[in-house]
Amino acid sequence: MENTRRLDIPGARGKVEVDGVLGLLYKVRIDGEIIKRSHGYWAIPTRKGGTAKLTSNGVLPGFQTLRLDGTPILKMGAHVQAPEKAAMFAPAVLVLWTLGWVPVGAGLAVLLFLMNVIVVKNPNMPRGLRIALPLVNTAVMAFLLTMLFGPPF
Repeated sequence: MENTRRLDIPGARGKVEVDGVLGLLYKVRIDGEIIKRSHGYWAIPTRKGGTAKLTSNGVLPGFQTLRLDGTPILKMGAHVQAPEKAAMFAPAVLVLWTLGWVPVGAGLAVLLFLMNVIVVKNPNMPRGLRIALPLVNTAVMAFLLTMLFGPPF
């Protein structure tokens, strides 16, 4: 799967693409030139002389939905199924495990979560690995924190 997706925007002046659809952050390009988001949307020039508003919404990084004038046109991460999404949240257990005795546990959990987003969105990895890797990484980090800072009891 390509990391750049072309957006089918009827009447757009130029080729509109989203670069970085398989990662956390993405850029919108028109004819290869990056356009900046302003006032909460990207202004897409049309052949009729007006502009269309391209907006994004969504809570999870890397899983936003792009909308053109309110109509959904691209849902990033739509190929990721529920088991992979559930495994992506495994570092939340790390926060609970280290609560009160390791101050860096929450920070490491956030970093692991962001890494997991990239892992589960990678279509070149086998599905079993996309589920197992976040779980194994969390277990290894819990073990290392326990060995470095002592048991939580």
